[in-house]
Amino acid sequence: MALVNHAKKEINAKIVFYGPAGSGKNTALTYIYSRIKPSLRGDLKNVPAGADNLVLFDFSPFETPLPNGYHVRFHVYTLTGTVANPATWKMTLKGTDGIIIMINPATEQATETRESLLQLRDFLSAYGVGLHETPAVLQLNSFAPGAQLDDVAGIAAALDLSMLTTCRSNAACGEGVLESLTTLSRQILDRVNAKDQQSEQTGHTKTPDLPIVPTETVSLPPSDSNIFAGSENGPVTQRSGNKPLVTLLSNDLYVEGATLKIPLEVQCGTTQSRLVVTVSVTVAN
Repeated sequence: MALVNHAKKEINAKIVFYGPAGSGKNTALTYIYSRIKPSLRGDLKNVPAGADNLVLFDFSPFETPLPNGYHVRFHVYTLTGTVANPATWKMTLKGTDGIIIMINPATEQATETRESLLQLRDFLSAYGVGLHETPAVLQLNSFAPGAQLDDVAGIAAALDLSMLTTCRSNAACGEGVLESLTTLSRQILDRVNAKDQQSEQTGHTKTPDLPIVPTETVSLPPSDSNIFAGSENGPVTQRSGNKPLVTLLSNDLYVEGATLKIPLEVQCGTTQSRLVVTVSVTVAN
């Protein structure tokens, strides 16, 4: 469970990118780190963990405190390459609040994927939790460009992970990487809210309601890379001729007081950019 310090109004949550060697975990973390404003992130660290290599950093998804005054900090971890000692994964997963399971869905990786997932379930079981009890996202990396959505559902079902939200990605160019992280962040904060509502019912101190994290709050600069025109988080408007294609990046818009922020992506030809439309509402007397 995320650590909530009510006195300091701080929420700290741990996220682990888990998967077999070659699934793109380190590439995904490096991409995420490059897209977060330097003022909102800590150092990207490579720490020896026995014979293995631990990569980690922390960041805040908000430039300003939440409306209730709380600050959120996510601490992101992964192990790179082939892990020599499985116990290193077990220690890395200790106390995790959310997991992004990265796999390469290519058929030749099937054995490594299944063995990795069996280990994951064993590691979590050792801490008295199940995968179904932990916020998690299944990220299919290096997914074939022409694959259909039913292929995604079929892969998740074959791995007994149908209960998880599944995202497609290509970590090498950043496609889908931020969407997966945003989805998991939302699950974690929803869990914090649910836990605090239970605390309120039992008479314990409750954290004021936290807003769901939309893509915009990760404070990303405009993208100049090729990313999906569509998103699982929002609808896409179709274009014809030379008209631009506009994508709503999240159905969960960020509201702060009388200000509404709408995260959009606009594609015109081969050029893509992200922007946030800010609407301020005033009431005339």
